[in-house]
Amino acid sequence: ALMVVACAAAFLAHGEASVRGAARGVARIALLMSSGGGCRQVAEDRFVPLAAREWTSALPEAVFEDINAGKRRNMNWKGVPMLKSPFDSAILVDLLHELRPATVIELGALAGGSGLFIADQLEALGVEPCHVYSLDLYIERVHPDALRAQLSKNLSFVPADARDLGKVLTPEFLGQLPRPVLVLEDAHVNVRGVLDFFHPVLEEGDYIVVEDTVDEDKARVVAEFVAACGPGQYAVDTKLCDFFGHNMCWCPNSYLRKMR
Repeated sequence: ALMVVACAAAFLAHGEASVRGAARGVARIALLMSSGGGCRQVAEDRFVPLAAREWTSALPEAVFEDINAGKRRNMNWKGVPMLKSPFDSAILVDLLHELRPATVIELGALAGGSGLFIADQLEALGVEPCHVYSLDLYIERVHPDALRAQLSKNLSFVPADARDLGKVLTPEFLGQLPRPVLVLEDAHVNVRGVLDFFHPVLEEGDYIVVEDTVDEDKARVVAEFVAACGPGQYAVDTKLCDFFGHNMCWCPNSYLRKMR
């Protein structure tokens, strides 16, 4: 249903003429489904170097601005604010279904809607064992309903400073994490430091998703980090980034898989 919402949002905002990129994304999905593989069919060139990718997006700027304003006003999960775009919400569910992470670490809890959404999706997908750790410097902002969910779900809201993650995420804790691991950077603080912190923690097959790289400064940080890690360390998952069309998401080129 989230995938349908994401497609519809692009079409309804400005009409057919100004959303040709969205149309191409929908056509791509239809082609995959007609071939028998559904939306989870994996192309041979799915994982590509970041340097081989353009940072452009098939999502028209005017449509992006309208959807961005709408998500800030309206996006929530069970009444708890969740500032993910409808595109990335759908893409994330697909990633959770395929990766089946045993550990999710989210940087930037805000009101807790995203952490609650992820925990619910993992439960619905039957992913066990699993645990979602949602970190934020200001845990007092987390919605009471999200806090209560910790009593019945594999979900923890943890006070932590993105500028000093080692104080909470100790070597002992990180060393015993069940795999696969999915890291979501959405704190917008010390982004390069966060990426450098998790680089030695991640193993082959783990993912790190840097959210809101529609911001040029944040995109630049990601590009510099991947380049500094050297060839073959990380690859862009084009299936996810291009789920609805080229980079039609709020995390362009930033669904990253650790390759070795």
